[in-house]
Amino acid sequence: MALISKYCGFVKLSNDGRPSREMVNAANDYLHKQFPTLADDSDVALQRQLWHLMHKQQASNSMAEMCLRCYISHQIYQACVDLGVKFGRQHGFNHNDLLPIVLGDEVLQSFKHQKETGSYQSLATTILRTYNPDKGSLNTWVSRYVKQHSELKHFLLQHGVFLVSDWALLNDTNLKELQRILREMYHLATFEVQQACELLVSYHVVYRADRLQFIAGSTLPCQPPTGEQLSRIATDLKTRTGKTYSNEAVLKQLHFIAAKLREYRIIARGGAIKTLSYHQEEVQPIVERQQAMSNNEDQEENEFIQLYQQQLKESLDEALSQVIEEFIIKIQRRRPSQVESFIKGLELFHCRGESMTQIAPQIGVKQQYEVTRLLKLNDLRVDVRQRVLIILRTKVIDIAKQFTGIKQLQCLDQKIDEALDEQITKIIAQAESEARNPVRNQPLKSLFAHHLCLCLDKINLTPNS
Repeated sequence: MALISKYCGFVKLSNDGRPSREMVNAANDYLHKQFPTLADDSDVALQRQLWHLMHKQQASNSMAEMCLRCYISHQIYQACVDLGVKFGRQHGFNHNDLLPIVLGDEVLQSFKHQKETGSYQSLATTILRTYNPDKGSLNTWVSRYVKQHSELKHFLLQHGVFLVSDWALLNDTNLKELQRILREMYHLATFEVQQACELLVSYHVVYRADRLQFIAGSTLPCQPPTGEQLSRIATDLKTRTGKTYSNEAVLKQLHFIAAKLREYRIIARGGAIKTLSYHQEEVQPIVERQQAMSNNEDQEENEFIQLYQQQLKESLDEALSQVIEEFIIKIQRRRPSQVESFIKGLELFHCRGESMTQIAPQIGVKQQYEVTRLLKLNDLRVDVRQRVLIILRTKVIDIAKQFTGIKQLQCLDQKIDEALDEQITKIIAQAESEARNPVRNQPLKSLFAHHLCLCLDKINLTPNS
């Protein structure tokens, strides 16, 4: 179900530079008059109809355009929030730093007389002018234009963020360029450069060939290699070099190469880099794998990783249990009758993938906003994030001290704080992203959702499946 307020509430910057929302009553009236079955329409269907109405009327003052510009303002705001959540804490900024760069549209009382006659066009205007519902969703369109905005990209580079995936970096890097970067910038040994180049060749043989064959001409972003692709890369590497690598080793080495390429690209564009890369897997920011690591150190690292992963999951379970219990206590104080509805709502949303609209009648309310208000998912995730950091930090430091032979475990406090903050932020960001764009009527797949469902299974009030 479309969230109606997004089409008649306009997100803008107030005089103090903070985001605020301006309700457009005329847009609200128009929506309910034009779409009698509004409550049953999906976002995609509503956007398509508004787009066609806007072009049919052929006037920039149409209320259909007003509604779409309201929606775009919400999505620009959300795109900045997502970037802030994913990268901000580690790189020293938040979404409020990004908003003035891209949130420049205005809804004026004189909108019906407004025309785009000046040389300046807001990002929202550009998005609306180029958007075609037959070529993709409006959400995707907004996200793409925000991330491609030149000033925003420059800002992010200055804070050490380069918005290109590891897989796109590896896909677009040729062998000679990688050799030059690893030798001239990182001064790696000849055998290290050779190993990296051998892996890149195999990556291109498998991953690049698959992409060219199956999605030729597509603008879809590069996705992480599948397990089957990693196996084929390892097989190709063994055939050409005689060296045997597991899928996990191939994946880690690819991340290692991509991290070096990312740092180089940032510096080459005048940006700043951080000591730790945000694309490294789980404990890699704590213990960065060295290609020439001895067998003994390799075994120690594997043991450390296994212990860390176990403690991460246990800490997430513990944090979820504590936070949900605290939420229940708060609800009992205000409205005891809603405790069961709260737990049932969490279960239906995360463990069955039902929408707020589907959940509402099952917990005794009429509107989806009442479900949102009861569950308070944003608050829940924020509290869990803070609790996991507190619980996990002590456990990881205790584990790390057992592996004093690993040189990368020097300066424990600072590195572990940074690494854990990065990892937990990533887990919460994945949960938030999945909650906004779920696959309906099947369990959510994020680590957060999976462990939340395990936690609910242990609560007596959880509904039976």
